[in-house]
Amino acid sequence: MKTMYRLIIFLVLLLPATSFGQRVANFAYKTFNAEDFEAYGFWVTGNEVGDINYSYKTPEGDIKTMKLQYEGTEMLSGEKAFKVLFPNNLRLYIVPRINNTLKVASLDGTYSKVFRWLYEGPVEGRGTFCEVCAGNAQEATKLLRTYYLK
Repeated sequence: MKTMYRLIIFLVLLLPATSFGQRVANFAYKTFNAEDFEAYGFWVTGNEVGDINYSYKTPEGDIKTMKLQYEGTEMLSGEKAFKVLFPNNLRLYIVPRINNTLKVASLDGTYSKVFRWLYEGPVEGRGTFCEVCAGNAQEATKLLRTYYLK
């Protein structure tokens, strides 16, 4: 039950207040129950890049969330990527892949992980449907390609 409450808190933090014309593509590294869980929420508002939220699990099991800055596109190892900047000036490159995953990597290669689409909806009849969330991995990846890789 404690895990369910943490998941609800995580979802509330990841999803800012919704309004007309907003969509979000959520991707996660591992499952919510994993000790090294991480997630990104890539928002599109009014057909423009919106907020980018990054969430991670602390060693104590709490979820921390922060806003990242979008920094445009660039090539990473021959693939088109977009860059995000963390508050501590860490810059990561995000490559939407044809298999509907995201490669998230640092330029020097010290950080490299594969993120998968994160389903945001009822599980076993519990929870609510997320109307602004991309409905599947293909839709989420298309959202990123259309707006973040311009």
